[in-house]
Amino acid sequence: KKVNEPAFVVVFPSIFARKKIVLLLSNIKKILKIQNLQFENIFVDDDVIVIKANDPVFVSHEINRLFGIEYVSIARRTENKFNDVVSTITKIGSNILLVGELFYIKVDGFALGFLPKDIEIAATGTLVEKVVDIDCKPGTESKYDKMIHCHLTRNNAYVSIFLEKGHGGIPYNAQGQQILCCIYDELSAISCLEAIKQGFDVRILVCYNTDANLMELVKIINRIIPRLVTPDITLDFCKVSLRQD
Repeated sequence: KKVNEPAFVVVFPSIFARKKIVLLLSNIKKILKIQNLQFENIFVDDDVIVIKANDPVFVSHEINRLFGIEYVSIARRTENKFNDVVSTITKIGSNILLVGELFYIKVDGFALGFLPKDIEIAATGTLVEKVVDIDCKPGTESKYDKMIHCHLTRNNAYVSIFLEKGHGGIPYNAQGQQILCCIYDELSAISCLEAIKQGFDVRILVCYNTDANLMELVKIINRIIPRLVTPDITLDFCKVSLRQD
């Protein structure tokens, strides 16, 4: 196993973000700059965004706060050649599987001269041989302990070491419109998140009646702020007096 093999962060746009991949790329660059996370390179490879980062774990975590993402993976890259892909899947599988685990290999994307299913079958066979001593067996799409996901682009294959589900939705500010969100309880905060998920830029008005209420709302808003792809956030506060009937 080469120690210097780089791991890449691979971002799979949601179905609604595929036509807005340039905006999603821009949002990723902004969020990494805001969080002061270093990356060597960021580029689009066919239908995915690939980031070569100094710290893939932190980078993937921050990116996965954004909307417009189906999955984020930390992956190894190899050439889109049948034998290279099979051997990379086998190598990663044998490194990440634990005793007695069921594994499932899922291959998708662009395959020329063979089908993704061919790689799934070949890699499953070679991995079974490799992990026979730790009693790991192939599972099914509905029953497995670990999935080894491989995405093929025209030139490359990205085999995931770690795969995390994204939040879906549309990239931030895809609508090009700002809306005002009044936040006064958890339900209104969820509505605000939904507005961000639909691609709006939001301005937040915090409506509170007591200091204790304000502290609770601030905790809620702290969970929304990382999803706003802007270094300067303006919050408006309004103290509301409750009528005593």
